[in-house]
Amino acid sequence: MNNRNFIRNNVWALFALLFIGVVLYPTPTFSKHKAKKPTKKSTVKVSKRHKLIEESLAKLKKYLIGNKQFSFENISFDPQNEQTIVLGDNSSIFTHPLFKDKLIQNILSWLGTPYRYGGSSKRGVDCSNFICGILNETVGVRLPANAQTQALLFEPIYEIDKLQFGDLIFFSGRNQRAKRIGHVGIYLGNGIFVHSSTHRGVIVTHISESYYTPRYRFGGRLAAGRFLLAAQ
Repeated sequence: MNNRNFIRNNVWALFALLFIGVVLYPTPTFSKHKAKKPTKKSTVKVSKRHKLIEESLAKLKKYLIGNKQFSFENISFDPQNEQTIVLGDNSSIFTHPLFKDKLIQNILSWLGTPYRYGGSSKRGVDCSNFICGILNETVGVRLPANAQTQALLFEPIYEIDKLQFGDLIFFSGRNQRAKRIGHVGIYLGNGIFVHSSTHRGVIVTHISESYYTPRYRFGGRLAAGRFLLAAQ
């Protein structure tokens, strides 16, 4: 075979390969992509999330709003105005009504966030990272992202009746007899607390629910004298 025939044959072979490639493996230029329809699984997941949010809001309304403790209005304040945050050293940070309402507003924005181990955003969050995130955005307090380590920062409050709004509330993990802390939430009063549940995500729960009662260990207060406020 001479050189001219060799080149001619290879050129035709190249065109043949290109033709096969276009037909069998079309690029986006030659094919149209249909928009994905929502699957039944994704629809069920959204419906479940909405139901959990509704349940949490119902508990907030029953135990907090019904008592007219919170206005649920958009509240803003000047972070340079030191008069707005003057608190006693042993007072809870949330004694101040502005921080109290701000925490409630932030809780509402987190409700329904799915649980994700090690997650720290509204795409997915675990219990200790939820505490870190919401306290940081509410009062500028930065805590370690571990429930056991967080528990060591506080003077224990063992009696539930002595807990105040905004106190952290610590539980053991799956083993209800264990002393090690495996779960944490924020107490809101009248027996309810907000947390990121392993199976349900960020929800409001009443402590009387059977799973949590035997696992409760103690609470911890964010005293104004110990923790740095966002406004300072």
